[in-house]
Amino acid sequence: MNPNINTLFHEVERLDNRSLDIFIENVISLRVRRDVSDKQRQEAILLEKINKSLSLKQVERFRMLNNKRLEETLTATEYDELLILLEKTEKLNVSRIKHLSTLARLRNVSVRELMKQLDINLVNG
Repeated sequence: MNPNINTLFHEVERLDNRSLDIFIENVISLRVRRDVSDKQRQEAILLEKINKSLSLKQVERFRMLNNKRLEETLTATEYDELLILLEKTEKLNVSRIKHLSTLARLRNVSVRELMKQLDINLVNG
């Protein structure tokens, strides 16, 4: 046992039962606050990662290139650019799903339920 913990334990041993109960309640309360704080911190980090997306400029460019693809007016260079943007979108979605899964486990819900809660639709990237 850590010397500081050992010293603390010996001090606690000297408490009467009423004081010991109060001490235990305070320690449990401290532990719960720390757990909640850690959980909130983890959730915030995961939400930040889940919400990461292409820049507005990239999204607009992707839409423009995709429209040109649908109209069959896309050049070879534009096609290559579209593929790069599509690959970036797919990587973000894979990462998003991984982080959604972690957050769902943390919240003790299914990924589908979490996506409903967060109003997330991966189809539109």
